[in-house]
Amino acid sequence: MADTTSVPGLAEAERLYGRPAERSYDLGACGDLERFWHMWSHRQGEVVLVLQRPDGRILLQSKAFYPAGTFRLPSGSIQAGEPLLEAVQRELREETGLTGRVLRFLGILHYHFTRCAQEQERASYVFLLSIGPEPVRPEDESEQITLAREVRPEELHAIAQSLEHMGGEWAVWGRFRALAHEFVASVMRDA
Repeated sequence: MADTTSVPGLAEAERLYGRPAERSYDLGACGDLERFWHMWSHRQGEVVLVLQRPDGRILLQSKAFYPAGTFRLPSGSIQAGEPLLEAVQRELREETGLTGRVLRFLGILHYHFTRCAQEQERASYVFLLSIGPEPVRPEDESEQITLAREVRPEELHAIAQSLEHMGGEWAVWGRFRALAHEFVASVMRDA
């Protein structure tokens, strides 16, 4: 299994933005489902971006291939050897075209699952950033980001519930994506 705590720049991110809360999730045999595995097959970790507007609202996004009405926090892979904070800024530009300032390192979410009876481990590194009021203009067209939506932090629990209850081929992906949203909702509620 990969060591999800050895991402380049992790110590610097903790020094600058605080020690993150850590959570672990056992996802069972999720790796055998292609939609879930496709997301993780070429990455050990991802950043999850909690992008807060000046009025306190959180930016969510949707993609062309998502089921209608599906919105989530922006996220993206950490490239091999890429320092964690560089991944945060690169993904912010690619997903939104915006600049932002990291406020807090909220969490590390560790995922354990199997793929063809092989143990797998991956992680999401969750950061809170402040962004300005500018409109979203994604730079990476391959992401197929089509819509943006802003919600109050207390609405994140409902977003998590919506993802948790996705059906069909999206069910496992939705349950997985709900974890980060529920985590962020709880952290922001307790702040």
